[in-house]
Order: sequence, then structure tokens, then C-alpha cells
Amino acid sequence: MNQRDKIITVTTELIIESQGDLSQVTARKIANKAEVGLGLIHYHFESKDQLITECVQRIIYKEIRSFVPQNTEYSDNPIEADKQRLTYWAKQVFEFFYANKSISRVSILGDLRNNLTSSNSVDMQRGLLRALTSDIDDAKKKFMIFSLTSIMQAAFLQDNAVKNRLGFDFTKQNDRELFINSVIEELFHFTQT
Repeated sequence: MNQRDKIITVTTELIIESQGDLSQVTARKIANKAEVGLGLIHYHFESKDQLITECVQRIIYKEIRSFVPQNTEYSDNPIEADKQRLTYWAKQVFEFFYANKSISRVSILGDLRNNLTSSNSVDMQRGLLRALTSDIDDAKKKFMIFSLTSIMQAAFLQDNAVKNRLGFDFTKQNDRELFINSVIEELFHFTQT
């Protein structure tokens, strides 16, 4: 394993060990555990933050790839089944954000900053798009999923503002679920018009 890969592997391990508390992942800890000098971290990466972002993106990417939506009973009405399926899947994603706050924040901000056509946000959109199997127009489906993803990410990043403006307290699971229910209800109402 080359030094760059070793630094990434060690940093990823430290992030996981810290349970996402990125303040515990210092450049010195990374260098010591990887058995490299501090200078090599800056040689291979512009900064510790860039290294952390790359590792977090890999962690989230792996998590997205392992996400397997559970099969549950859905309505016989195809559009209602889509709504139920998408609601269930979106709640799982939103719960992941809150169970992994630090790494989710880094991942979302990294995606927004880098604006790549291949990112964790785009992969999440592709995954959520699979929930929509009815005859809704493809352009409307894509718009709905892009909107849902954007709303969930913005709400997560601005949860205090959401609490103050909309009254959803995301420290409470019930409020997170109510928020997702409301957003999806509005998005499906939009596609019906």
C-alpha cells in the first residue's frame, strides 16, 4: 500500500473510531498511526480538511452502496405505493444524517462545494429515484427526487432555522418523520398538477 492510500485508510479508521467526532481526528494522530511525517499529509492533500472530506466521501459512498431498502407492503395504487416507498426510504436517509451528524455534514458540504456530476448526493438521488416505479413522467420524477434531496440536505444543515421558522425539532425522531411526510406530500401534490 502506498503512503497516500495508507494515510486515507488510517484516517478513515480514525473517523470511524471517533464515531464521527472529527475534532478527535488530528493530523498528528493520523501521522502517528500511519507512521508517516506530518509533511506527507500536506504533500498528498492540500489540508487535513481535504483529507477528512475525501475519507468521509468514501465512507458515505460505501454506506450508500450498502443501503438495501426493505420490502414492505405498499398500496395497490401505483402512485400511492410510490409515495409510501419514497417516504420510507427518505426517512431512512434522514435518520442516517442524524445518526452520523459530523460525517453527513462534511459529505453534504463537500458535494455542494465540489459540484461534481458523480457525488454522494447524486448517488443518493439515483437510489431514491428507484422508489418511483409508477407512470409519473420521468422529468417530474427527477425533479421530485432532486427537490427532496435538496430539501433534506438544507433542512439538516439548517436544523435550527427549520425549528425556528417551521417548528420541526429535528432532535426528535417524530418531528423528523413528520417533516419527511410533509415534504413528500407536497412533492406528490406538485406532480399531480
